[in-house]
Amino acid sequence: MKKIILLMAILFTSLVLVACGSNRNDDSVITFAWWGTSDRNIATYRAIELFEAKYPQYKVQADQSPWSGYQTTLNNRLNRGTEADVFQVNYNWIYSMYGEDYFMDITELGLDLSNYPANEHTPLTVNGKILGLSVSETGYIFYLNRSLYEAAGYDFSDPNNFPIKTWDDLMDAGQAIQAVDPNAYAIGRLDPQQVAMLMFTYLAQTTGKALINSNNQLNFTQAELVDAFNFISDLRSTGVLIASNSIDTHNDGPTNPNWVAGRYGGVMTWNTAISEYQNTLPPTTSLVTAGMFQQTADEEENFGMYKKVSMAYAVSKRVEQSDAKKEAVKTFLEFMTTDPEAVAILGVDRGVSNNSITQNILTAVTTTDFTQTLEWQGHEFVQRTYAAQVSNGINLYIHPYYEHATFRAIYEAPIENFLLGRSTATVAATNIVNRFNTELARVIGG
Repeated sequence: MKKIILLMAILFTSLVLVACGSNRNDDSVITFAWWGTSDRNIATYRAIELFEAKYPQYKVQADQSPWSGYQTTLNNRLNRGTEADVFQVNYNWIYSMYGEDYFMDITELGLDLSNYPANEHTPLTVNGKILGLSVSETGYIFYLNRSLYEAAGYDFSDPNNFPIKTWDDLMDAGQAIQAVDPNAYAIGRLDPQQVAMLMFTYLAQTTGKALINSNNQLNFTQAELVDAFNFISDLRSTGVLIASNSIDTHNDGPTNPNWVAGRYGGVMTWNTAISEYQNTLPPTTSLVTAGMFQQTADEEENFGMYKKVSMAYAVSKRVEQSDAKKEAVKTFLEFMTTDPEAVAILGVDRGVSNNSITQNILTAVTTTDFTQTLEWQGHEFVQRTYAAQVSNGINLYIHPYYEHATFRAIYEAPIENFLLGRSTATVAATNIVNRFNTELARVIGG
């Protein structure tokens, strides 16, 4: 009953926002927009309620949305000058949305950034201006359905001896799983976005190169791309991936009936997004953090993991016009990231922050062991692996235009055609090579 009442309050608040645009100029009112799942929304509203109780001089107008459509809505609001005072963004939007024109330099708020790693906000910085406060970092890694693998004879009881370390191990697992159930797969269905990252991960391991070089050009040859497509074919022929995406056209991974029923044994996703997959599984089914599979089992050669700032809190340039509003926004951001009660409420629904104060608060919480969550385990793997890669001269930080809405179609469309059986590896690789550099230059040039 309480959840129903809370959801009704959320809906009511969203409707009220439409009629309350005039409060945008009230320095005591902070407008805050974000996207999220129901878990994130509920936690955020609880934190906002606590903020207003601790700081009665301020009121927060909350504007929550699902992921779908959020980016377009935000872009439209920025163009009209009707964006919220504080709004959640993907890190690449700072570039694709001309953040320097619309986002405030958060150093003007006087926030203490010394508790973050030294380079945490470098990707969020344009021409010396820090245009977003990092909420968390994330990497593309694997999680496995423990129940499905155990049914095929795999033992995950020893955390120091993970049974699947290499791609060959994974392909062996695919065959073992199909021997038990021909309709089950070691991973299952991945969409073009996930397969793209899988291919570029594989190529990073085999070539030591990132997708885009320092000259903003494709770093792989056609032959190397063909090799990556052939690798996907190997995964499909050994029971890791489904034979063709045409036999399963479900676009939403977490709600795919084959995932929910436990026939798909894993997923490659951002560690900050794993709860979406976890929440749709039966309570008796558990996931295990697999990290990134390798070419060999040598733990000293753990490569191929791409990382980025998962999301950030951006501030409207409009806030610059009022010292009172700047103080209000500063108070709100500090509360959301370092207040012990707020941090405990928000947990890891937005990922694990690298802010040392935030991490210390979360590790001290006694009611929930956040360090045992899939998000936290994934975060530790991402940080450890990325540091190892950099120490070996390999930098796989996500390029700021990699996920640009129009540019990504240059590599995802050929991959999708390949997954659907509409083109060969050679044709798909050729299509990527022919348009990659031209389209990237176009979106960067604006």
